[in-house]
Amino acid sequence: MKEVAWADFGFEGTKLGYLVGQSGWFHTGHRATDDCHALLEVLAAALPGQAGSALGHLLARSGSTHVRIWAEGAPYDLKGQLKRRGYRWSDGTDGRPRAWWVDVDEALAEAEIAYLEGEIYMRRVRPRAQRITACERYKST
Repeated sequence: MKEVAWADFGFEGTKLGYLVGQSGWFHTGHRATDDCHALLEVLAAALPGQAGSALGHLLARSGSTHVRIWAEGAPYDLKGQLKRRGYRWSDGTDGRPRAWWVDVDEALAEAEIAYLEGEIYMRRVRPRAQRITACERYKST
């Protein structure tokens, strides 16, 4: 759901029902086998324009390396700004830092750090950043 930029291709949501319906199909959801078959149809279908298939985009993105950036000690009153930018909160109970974090493409990491410096911390910082693959992004803890 996150590795394909569905909105860029005109989809209004990322839930399976939206994806199936906006692909022009109907299915009776909530049965595992039916949901899997429906998702396979959506992934295999051609996206609008010359964009290829969603599966092609999924495979390309899943092979990319991302950087997880931690905004440790970010001012509390700026949490809304971080949330709007896609940051998520970690309460630290699973061994990760107690902080806001976001995953960005590796090529965008420096720009994200510049955003934190200019809009959140208002000074130069070197936030904790770790390179992660799709396997690490989606593994269960």
